[in-house]
Amino acid sequence: MKIGIYSITYRGVWYRGAAVDCFGLLRLAREQGWEGVELDAERPHAAPMDFSADDRKRLRDLSGELGIPISAISPNCDLSSPVPVQREAMICYVTECIKLAHDLGVPICKIFAAWRGITLYDGLGTYDDTYGYDQYGYWKRDRRRFVVEALKELAKRAADHGIILAMQNHGPDIVNNYLDVLALIEAVGSPALKACMDINIEPEAESESHAREVVQAAGSLQAHSHFNAEFRRGSDGRVELAGGGYFDDRFWTRRVAYPAYVQALVASGFDGYMDWEFCHPARENGRPAGIEYVDEQTRLALEYMRGLRAEAVAKAGVQS
Repeated sequence: MKIGIYSITYRGVWYRGAAVDCFGLLRLAREQGWEGVELDAERPHAAPMDFSADDRKRLRDLSGELGIPISAISPNCDLSSPVPVQREAMICYVTECIKLAHDLGVPICKIFAAWRGITLYDGLGTYDDTYGYDQYGYWKRDRRRFVVEALKELAKRAADHGIILAMQNHGPDIVNNYLDVLALIEAVGSPALKACMDINIEPEAESESHAREVVQAAGSLQAHSHFNAEFRRGSDGRVELAGGGYFDDRFWTRRVAYPAYVQALVASGFDGYMDWEFCHPARENGRPAGIEYVDEQTRLALEYMRGLRAEAVAKAGVQS
């Protein structure tokens, strides 16, 4: 299992301060010690309409020069809209992301079924608006069918470009847990569609047995993974979980079963990326925090996940 960073962390929407551009992020990832970078396909990061042929070559060359692979290109897509032109626009968007991934030598496009998105106030992101209402309240029919149809079309294009689509288990709506992801994969029936599981956003995120169940059920279909939380250094000097799961009222008391999840992944032979994302408002003393706060959380996240991986590898070695 490799440990990478997802560029949403430094896109400039969760903290006070400027975004780190894609070229700078590759350099920062090497400096911090990450093993790969996942690029968010939204401005000011890897929006495909902003990347010329020259930009793509320069980024691919820099990735090789630094020895920092780009693990995924990640479009923030909603394939479920009942409005045809909106759905078609999203299909075009993901298609362009597939082409970008191909040009950069990236094997995966991590996708959503029905991403609700965020809104920005004075440059800072929030989920409150998009998650606070029924997005398609006027349409009570089957939106899942639209997602399946779009995925069938996109899977063909991904296969043509040698790219894997990895569907994340991110709700709400069409996908709400890992079972929904696996059901979509079965309905589409393409080897180009696989899974990106994130135990952090499962309804039973704290359950060790559920963490093992997710890994076992996904099996070889799992191509990618994420982790997201906040961390602190304990009295013994070790990094410990301070909060996790969806950024809601329970965030600071939720103890996500990352140890069990990582152990199960390593034991299963998973050799993809577990990518860190800081994707909620950074706050310090009740106020929006600066990029320094995210820097600290990012360093702690890497130390935490390295520790879990080392323990899991040691345990797997003893068991074998």
